[in-house]
Amino acid sequence: MLLDLLEIRSDMHADKSIIVNYVKKTLEEIGFTVTIVGDQSYPALIASRGRGGIAFSGHLDTVPIGDGWTRKQGEIDGDRVYGRGTTDMKGAIASMLFAARDLVDKDIPCTLLLTTDEEERMLGALKLSQFEAVRTAHAIIICEPTNLNVACREKGVFRFRLITRGKAAHSSQCWLGENAILKMHNLLMKLSDLAQVPAGPTDKMTMCFTTIHGGTKDNVVPDRCQTEIDVRFPAPLTLKDIETLIRSRLEGEDYEIETIYGLEPFESDRDSKIVKMLITHLNSTIVDVPYATEAPRYQPSNRSIYICGPGAPSLAHVPDEYVELSALVRMHSALVKLGQELSGNTVQG
Repeated sequence: MLLDLLEIRSDMHADKSIIVNYVKKTLEEIGFTVTIVGDQSYPALIASRGRGGIAFSGHLDTVPIGDGWTRKQGEIDGDRVYGRGTTDMKGAIASMLFAARDLVDKDIPCTLLLTTDEEERMLGALKLSQFEAVRTAHAIIICEPTNLNVACREKGVFRFRLITRGKAAHSSQCWLGENAILKMHNLLMKLSDLAQVPAGPTDKMTMCFTTIHGGTKDNVVPDRCQTEIDVRFPAPLTLKDIETLIRSRLEGEDYEIETIYGLEPFESDRDSKIVKMLITHLNSTIVDVPYATEAPRYQPSNRSIYICGPGAPSLAHVPDEYVELSALVRMHSALVKLGQELSGNTVQG
């Protein structure tokens, strides 16, 4: 099943309906009622059988394959399967689908929540959070890569755009113009210390300058420059705190700021029964992760949310991404056991 999923391209430029229809057909064949919602370009899927029970959450989209690969997509080498999305997170999707099948065979209720815009804005999860099956689930397990550990704390996200404007002129008479790139340089220098890697990257704020565009031609003074910046921050910091920090650093400068995307940090109860169950079944531990998941999107509807999945977080979005088949099998087994244990119970938090 993982190889089938890898064959279906699902990055931001692909037609997401192909992979959604593949999963829809798979789930309907094993007895699930499937509903597709959301924007046509980024559909989301909810599949339920029975009421209550456990919910598995994941995303079908990936980042683009990119360059620098030495392995073929879908190449198998021993216990490893290589390909874009193996770790983030089509491997986990395969584990979820097989766990769902086994729970159906045992007549245990189950729900799957699958999106195609997690790598973009996570709006599909907002749509799915409105369903009763999300509110009544005994737990939602988000199977993002954690090396099979249980992540109870993740960072928030603040992505923003800085824009500087100048005045165009011939580069041989640059004093007649106003250089927007130099203006941007001044802004980035005032933020540069925040873009350095802190001693504790999982518990400190990080900042990454991700894109920059400026100028129109090599003999024209640039009249516009734009930089996109990604900030990840832990609780108790908030989106408002981060924006206030940035504006205070850039006070007195000539610029515009636009918010691209914001997501507050997420934290779940480390002492919950479900965390203890997962740790027991996977012989794992509790960790913090530096990335963001769809957990904050579901949290207003259900507070019993936990992040646990196969694959190493460091392999996400890199060349030669891979996942270990043995980890998928362990994840599948843990999800089935957890579904059985929660069946008929109302374990919350």
